[in-house]
Order: sequence, then C-alpha cells, then structure tokens
Amino acid sequence: MTSFLFILYLFLFLWFIRRSHWLRQIGLTPVRLIGLYLLKVAAGIAYGYFFTRLPNYTQNADTWRMFFAGVAEKQWLLQDPTAWLADVYTPRYAADTGLLGTENSLLNDVKDVVLIKLISLLNLLTNDSYNSNLLFYNYAVFMGQAALALCWKNVLQQKNAAWLLILIVCWPSTLFWCSGFHRDGLILLGLGVFAWKAWQETQHPKLTNKIWMLIAIALVFFLRNYVAVFAVLAAICFWLWAKWPAKRWLMLLAFVAGFTAFAVLSGNAIPQAIAQRQQAFAQLQGGSQMAALVLDGSWWSLLSQWPSAMLRGVLTPPLNLRWAWNDLPFAVENIVYVLAVLGAFFFIVKRKVVAFSQPQQSWFIAALVIALPILMLIGYTIPFATAIVRYKSILWPMLLPPVMYIIVQYLKHRWPNSRWLAFL
Repeated sequence: MTSFLFILYLFLFLWFIRRSHWLRQIGLTPVRLIGLYLLKVAAGIAYGYFFTRLPNYTQNADTWRMFFAGVAEKQWLLQDPTAWLADVYTPRYAADTGLLGTENSLLNDVKDVVLIKLISLLNLLTNDSYNSNLLFYNYAVFMGQAALALCWKNVLQQKNAAWLLILIVCWPSTLFWCSGFHRDGLILLGLGVFAWKAWQETQHPKLTNKIWMLIAIALVFFLRNYVAVFAVLAAICFWLWAKWPAKRWLMLLAFVAGFTAFAVLSGNAIPQAIAQRQQAFAQLQGGSQMAALVLDGSWWSLLSQWPSAMLRGVLTPPLNLRWAWNDLPFAVENIVYVLAVLGAFFFIVKRKVVAFSQPQQSWFIAALVIALPILMLIGYTIPFATAIVRYKSILWPMLLPPVMYIIVQYLKHRWPNSRWLAFL
C-alpha cells in the first residue's frame, strides 16, 4: 500500500508541474522542471537515509524524531481534532520566557509543534510514509524556490529564470538541507513567496500581495523568528528605497543610527539573548563541534568576537577542520563562493561589466540586510560545523544570484556569440 501511494502521489505532482502555467514563466521545459523536482525528492530520501545511520536515530535525528511524533499525533488528530489543534497555542509553562527565550518558551516550541502537526496531517494521506511525505514537502519547497527565482529574474532583468532556478535548487547545501523534511525547506518556501510578492507589490500594489506576504512571513516567524525579523526589515528598506531612490544612502545611514540607538537603550538585552542561545546550543551533542566563541552577555564581547563570528558563518566547514566525506562538498562551495565574490569584484573594478541599476542596488542591499546579520548570528551562537551549514543553507538563494549575475555578464561580454551562454 505504501509503495502504491508513493507512486500515485509522485505521478500526481509530476502532472501538476507539467501542467503549471505559472512555472512556465521560469523558462525551463516541463521535462527539466520535473528533473529538478525529482532531484529534490532524491536528495530528500538520501537525507532521511543519512540520518538513519545515527545511533538511536528515532530520537537523535530531528527529521525522524518529528516524523514518529507525527505518527503518534495522527491518532490524536483522529480521536480529538479540537484538542489536537488547540495544542499549538496552549500555554505550557508557568513562567514563559517569551520571544527571545530558548527554554520554557511556547514560541520557541512552536517550530517543532507546527512541523509535527503538518506531518500528522500528511500521514493521513500517506499511510505514515516518510518518503511519500517528502513528495508533498518538496513540491511546496520547489514552488518557493521557483518564486524566488522569478523574483531575481525581474530584479536582474533576465529574459528567463532558468539558470537562477537551477542555481537555487542545485547548490549543494541548499539541495541537501532544504530537501529533507525539516524546517529549513519551509523557511525557504516562506522567504521565496515573501520576496516574490514583495516585488509584485512594488510594481502593482494589491491586497492579495499583502495577504500572501503576511502568510509567508508568519510561516517563517513560527519556524525561525529572527529570520522573519530581518526579512521584514529588508522589505521595509527596499520599499523606502524604491519610493525615494535619491535618499537611499541617507536612509541606510538613518537605519544604522536607529539600530545603534535601540541597542544602546536596550542595555545588554540583545547580547544576553545571543549568549543564552549559544549556551542552549552548547548543551547539544554533535560530531562536528568546534570551540565556542567567548560571549559573556555584554556588547563588548559581541564587538570583539564579530570578525570570528562572520568568518564562521561564511567559511564553515572551516579549512582547519578535518573533513569528513560529507563535509567536503560544503567546504568546496564556500571556496567557490569566495572566489566568485572576488571575481565579481574584479570585474566591477575593471569595468568589465556595466553598473547596477538603482532598483538592483536597492534589492541587493535588502538581500544583505537578511543574509549578513544571520550569518553573524549563527557564527556567534552555533558551535557545530554541520549545524552552521544547515542554518545558512536558506541564505545561499539570497547570496548567489547577484554575484553570479556579474559573472554571467562578464561571460556574455567575453563570448557574445556563444550558443552555450544563450541559455543564460
């Protein structure tokens, strides 16, 4: 029965992709779109298999722990659906630590609760099949990645989004970590829809765009709240810059000054929250643990450690860590990206490519408002190389397109008649 359902749902989603008029805006043939989707499904299955190799994987591997919790919750859903739903927002602690809390916090628990509820719903359709659940999950995430590719297509003024979607789907860490059933893929889905609708809102304001943006950012907030905060800040910045382009640098300066003033007035609340998050991670066990940065809950400790935090966020797995075979692709992608950034910078300085337009500049800065603080935050708080790679897998779709766009521009300038580059 399980195998039959897997084949049935697989052909159903392949049919959806083949018949989707919206996906045709990407510029890829239905066969190639199906190929990308199948690649994500295969990566998701490999992801699940990889974590079965952990000792006691039903408890130690988050993806399997939540799956089996979803199997149990399916019975609860069938017996008492009202209590099953109310469990999402029912208070659990006498002294809830609130938005920034890492322990005894309902909002912190919601990220797992939402996924377990989703899995229990899917289990009704798939007869408790992890791999069949992946078909639903990866179809949704694929739509989010397609939305993000279409957004970048418009920002970069490309004739199609084919190379952008291939880049966003196939980048190694994004492919692996955002294809297995975990919160990262759903966060990427939310960010993709939010970015696409934010772009459409700047072109043709509509109520439906605002509703979709609200739904998308709510999904991100419940799964990883600080990502949602930076995404909203980026959208506000982009909207202001699009409305008053001549004052964009003044507004950026005002934004930095405003954040600095907020940090001063808040005392040590922010560094203490970051230190607490780091301590929560330090209590976990993992095979890729690195020495934790020294944080004492003061602003000085954050300022003194920020270069190390940024280097960790960008270059993990680090070059001085003994590579396991499964770390090597992620170490290589870091090196490739750094070389691409250096190459892009060289092409701009040597005027090998044309300058960015004002809307592109605004969008690029907005993407950095999301990516750079999160890279620094995960560098501060996470002492596990594997976890850092997973957490930043959602950021590559923001970091890669503008850099690769410069490389593509140079390649087209260097070989204008190449039929291979016509695809780009």
